[in-house]
Amino acid sequence: MNIVEITERQITERVKATLPKELKLHKITFFHSKGNMRIAVELDKPADPYGSVNIRECEAYSRALKESLDTYESTSGVNLNYSLEVSSAGAERELSSLEEVKRFMALPLSVVYSDEAGKVRTEVLSVLSIENEVMTFKLADCKWNRKELTQKKILAATPFHVSWNSIKKIRLHVDI
Repeated sequence: MNIVEITERQITERVKATLPKELKLHKITFFHSKGNMRIAVELDKPADPYGSVNIRECEAYSRALKESLDTYESTSGVNLNYSLEVSSAGAERELSSLEEVKRFMALPLSVVYSDEAGKVRTEVLSVLSIENEVMTFKLADCKWNRKELTQKKILAATPFHVSWNSIKKIRLHVDI
């Protein structure tokens, strides 16, 4: 393990340890360039139906995390030379587990998957059910799908099954 991996692991531990109990780490990303590091932290709020973290919560967490990272720098002797970005996971967040899909199954999802013939498809879908690692989808009744189909055809579309292993990318869909 190199110094970058060790440092990223230690920063991730501090990111998690600094979280207030009502927030959860959705994603952390490190960007390195010429001796600088940008740390991008995306937060989730499980108690909120959309997982929304407000700006005040992001600001308060950012301050607490900065203090923790500054303490790490002064006690470890490691100069992180970092910039910090804290945000909500967002309205079009990527979902990385079946548990997250279950949590947001009442919302339309943008799904990239391989169909039974191996063709990669991108559709806006609604989850009807999840059993083991197989999801039953139908076309979501939303503006995106109504660009190509009538509402009657969307509602009449046959539900279909997709295994979790066939999912390439899945995220919340915002229909504006």
